[in-house]
Amino acid sequence: MRRPAGFTLVELMVVLLILSAVAALAAPSFSRTIHSARLRASASDVRAAFARARSLAVAGGRERAVVFDLEKGEYGLDNDAVRRGFPEPVRLGVVRLPGEENVRGDARVRFYPDGTAEGAEVSVDSGDGGTIRVKVDPLTGIAEAGT
Repeated sequence: MRRPAGFTLVELMVVLLILSAVAALAAPSFSRTIHSARLRASASDVRAAFARARSLAVAGGRERAVVFDLEKGEYGLDNDAVRRGFPEPVRLGVVRLPGEENVRGDARVRFYPDGTAEGAEVSVDSGDGGTIRVKVDPLTGIAEAGT
């Protein structure tokens, strides 16, 4: 007698067991990848806010600033009602301004009409120990994100 085509229940159970073991091993890797992507995106957003403030200062011929609310962990351009936060587990780390090591309350990074800026360093931290620092060059006003 010939056996009907198909898989037995035992064969299907073994395949499902193997697939679930592979998924369980791969899940932590995806979690770290997502956290890393959120950290990079948040640092890029801070750098973009610096670039926008510099552009507006040069185009408008007046000083502009990016304001960091250190208590709430939010930031945004001066005179804008909208403040941006960070996605979980990313948070605002240290904001270093010239002559001020530990800033409390609001910190302002100023950009001037000639394209220069206050030198500043902002660290964006993830929950798993990763940090990206966004630095503003005082001579050019250009912000760069790096480790």
